[in-house]
Amino acid sequence: MKKRSKKSTAGSGSKLYRKRLARIAGFGLSDADAEPFDGVAEPVGVLTEGEPTVIGTDNTAQDAGVSCPVATPPKTSSTRRTIAWIVISFGIALLSIWAVTAQNKRFSFRVFLDRIGDANKGWLACAFLAMLGFIWFEALSFRTILRGLGYKRSLFANYTYAATDIYFSAITPSATGGQPASAYIMMHSGGISGSVTTVTILVCLAMYAMSIIILGICCFALRPMLFFSFGIAARIMIIVGVIVQVGLAFMFVLLIQRGQLLCRIACKLLPIAAKLHLVRNPERRAERLRESLNNYRLCAEMTAGKKGMLLRALLYNVLQRASQIAVTVFAFLAMGYSPKKALDVFAIQSYTVLGAAYVPIPGGMGVIDMMLSDGLSGYLEGEPDFAATDLTLLSRSISFYACILLCGFTVLMIYLVQKLRGRKIR
Repeated sequence: MKKRSKKSTAGSGSKLYRKRLARIAGFGLSDADAEPFDGVAEPVGVLTEGEPTVIGTDNTAQDAGVSCPVATPPKTSSTRRTIAWIVISFGIALLSIWAVTAQNKRFSFRVFLDRIGDANKGWLACAFLAMLGFIWFEALSFRTILRGLGYKRSLFANYTYAATDIYFSAITPSATGGQPASAYIMMHSGGISGSVTTVTILVCLAMYAMSIIILGICCFALRPMLFFSFGIAARIMIIVGVIVQVGLAFMFVLLIQRGQLLCRIACKLLPIAAKLHLVRNPERRAERLRESLNNYRLCAEMTAGKKGMLLRALLYNVLQRASQIAVTVFAFLAMGYSPKKALDVFAIQSYTVLGAAYVPIPGGMGVIDMMLSDGLSGYLEGEPDFAATDLTLLSRSISFYACILLCGFTVLMIYLVQKLRGRKIR
């Protein structure tokens, strides 16, 4: 199929790109149809029907001395599938609550609400502040990376990027929705180039894996015996979680340092896997591998010599994870338990995150709930058998469900502002 001419590429090509990215991000096509904002640098590249979306190296990357030829933003499913996952996620949430409460025949929602009414309001307020910290620390991480790459955006703009990422990651499996949705907001509303958007998302993914590893190391170092508060199934999941997170971090380093070698090995193995009926369309998968390699090459070149930026981004990611975990600690204190046990509860929640981070379920719903209830039950021996259930429901209601409602409201406001006013969020 013939490629578009240079004349059409500069105008209609970028417009087609925005339409395609809007569809995979789950936003309306009317936003993508809107004319480019003044001063917004559109990605430069070639779009052909039936081929993967490829964005050429933009002016910002050229000014930075980057030689990588292309940058391809993350891809995910269609808008219909995103809507389907919203419905499925709602069902999973209801099943998760039912599964946790069904474990305890003495549990009563009326008693649970009475206990919340009697809880310490100051500690509950701290729990909600910690939930907000989960969003704001990701926003600070985005701001740090973007500023390091030459894009200064307001803290509120970075908050919108973070809220979009958190919301769509929570309602789609394996966080596939958060990346393209956040990329769409960055490029369409923030005027951030395709190359910088791709690198920002890749760095955040790497820092996310590293932050979980760091917290896991601290838990095993400071509270190793709490690992045995969990049942056998949960212990296995935690061990697998450690292996997966270390493997992801190691793979990220290999893709940057030895990407070409890994790509050649993978391309040679794909035809063999296809003959064994393990994969389909080996040629298409090989092309995607090459695109991914280009992204990692771009990431390596644009972050070279920026160790300070990467360390600050890692710190914010660690604080983000710690803020989410602290919600459980504050909920524990709000229900009248001793502050001397706060570090133990922090460790139990950290083990839970480590064991559920790799599970391809939206927001880890059900998995995190069951693991946390399991760990708290083993730790709170001697307490009423409904104590672990109450604490699990309260902490998850704040750290996850309230957080998703807030982020969802933010996404709705972004959509309405863009649709009704056509203003940029910077």
